[in-house]
Amino acid sequence: MRHILYILIISVLMTSCATILNQPYKNVKVHTTEPSRIVHRYDTIKTVNNKANVWAERKKENLSFVAMTDSITKTIEIKPQNSFWWWFNIPYTCGIGMLVDVNNPKRYSYPKRIYLNSADTISKYYRYSQSDNKGELHLHLSLPHFNFFHSVPENENALNNTSFWGTTIGLDYYHSKNQFVNFGMSFAFGLIFPIPAAIDLTGDIELGSSQYISISNNHKIRKFSIGYGLCFARNTWFYNYIDRWDPPPPKRDLYPVTKTHYSFGLVFPAYFQLGKSFNLGFVYRPTFYRPFLPDKFAYEHLISIDFAWKIRIKK
Repeated sequence: MRHILYILIISVLMTSCATILNQPYKNVKVHTTEPSRIVHRYDTIKTVNNKANVWAERKKENLSFVAMTDSITKTIEIKPQNSFWWWFNIPYTCGIGMLVDVNNPKRYSYPKRIYLNSADTISKYYRYSQSDNKGELHLHLSLPHFNFFHSVPENENALNNTSFWGTTIGLDYYHSKNQFVNFGMSFAFGLIFPIPAAIDLTGDIELGSSQYISISNNHKIRKFSIGYGLCFARNTWFYNYIDRWDPPPPKRDLYPVTKTHYSFGLVFPAYFQLGKSFNLGFVYRPTFYRPFLPDKFAYEHLISIDFAWKIRIKK
């Protein structure tokens, strides 16, 4: 049995992730700003909606093709890079798989997408879009999954609470090439666990949740966007005591208790684009003015780690 285990361990270590999982060719999607023809090896590919697919053979040499419009012809050279699965040998095979793959052309890859400015005579490509987004409208759907609250309920101590789950729906309107206005409605729920689970709680339970609307102006810089704006929030604090499994005595005599208040403040969203539509975000939402409470000024905040999809609905 021990010999079989040794054989299995050696087999895993001598396995190369890139050799097994990478195909001999990599599909590179070429985006242009004008209708173009892409000449790669012996094929001429016409763009459809200013997009074309180039099937690039994995190898150590540069990927080379010619991009042509009616007036401009230029040659694009793309350097190869080590693929994800080649680097994955480090955690999977302690790096031994890299030695197996060192001379294998399947270790190499090219960018999944590249962007060309068709009107530019310079033979240069970009990793981000060169198109003018002015006038575009995008649907913003996101999950603010990790939420960090600092709230000050009326006549209560400040609450610092981490909870999970939420949803946001909004619209992004590009009023210029690299700027857009976002209007959104967000709900940050006060759920205790990051994944659905059947749980039994005991003792004192304090949770925070928030609903808010916001409007912000955002600057798009390559794959990053960062914004600033205003928000109006409805913050809720909830306390309950569950007498199960002999917990310590409750902190207060009456329960459950729910307190809600409204507050005005600011919002600072920041996102990094990871795919065509998918973005990873960080949203900081401080509030300061609570018009309907006796203590009208108090600093509170919500910080969210956000998973967002931005889907173009109007070009």
